[in-house]
Amino acid sequence: MYEHEPTKGRPIHAPSPPPAPLDTTSSTDDAFDMFYRATIKPLIAFLVMQGASLSDAAEVAQDTLVSAYERWNTLDNPGAWSYRVASRAWARKHFSVKEDLTADQPEPSPVLRTAEIDRWELEYDAGRAISALPPRQRQVMAWTLCGYTPSEIAQELGMNYDAVRSNLHKARRALITRLSRTETAE
Repeated sequence: MYEHEPTKGRPIHAPSPPPAPLDTTSSTDDAFDMFYRATIKPLIAFLVMQGASLSDAAEVAQDTLVSAYERWNTLDNPGAWSYRVASRAWARKHFSVKEDLTADQPEPSPVLRTAEIDRWELEYDAGRAISALPPRQRQVMAWTLCGYTPSEIAQELGMNYDAVRSNLHKARRALITRLSRTETAE
């Protein structure tokens, strides 16, 4: 038997199987799943801080994250995109709908249990103080509490940087005054 002669049953050059295609759907779904789980509750709280009811906040947050999933591979900063889109969607919904005083109360959101938000509101007097701010100050403060800088807020909301700083300054001053009154009343 020669050195280069194949042994029985083993070909000399067995073709290697083609590489398996990468399953980008699975990795995309996993990445979005992690993003969704980390984002949904803070996004709802962000909208509640801007004055949305729990049910409206949950609905807008859910719709926003569905849109984020649909364009997931094109988003550079999905967190900022989600906050911007949700904020604008809630503002459109809030300012374009007339109040119907005879409408049935909406069902509680399945995304957050009512007890979680109730506990959050009870724990933080700041939540109530923020809800008393004018809409633009409340919006800027909500973005700030979610970790965005004034320059990022200005960029995301299409506002002048100085206007963001001014609204933030006024909001902080009003919150300090309101919260100090709450502490002295207790």
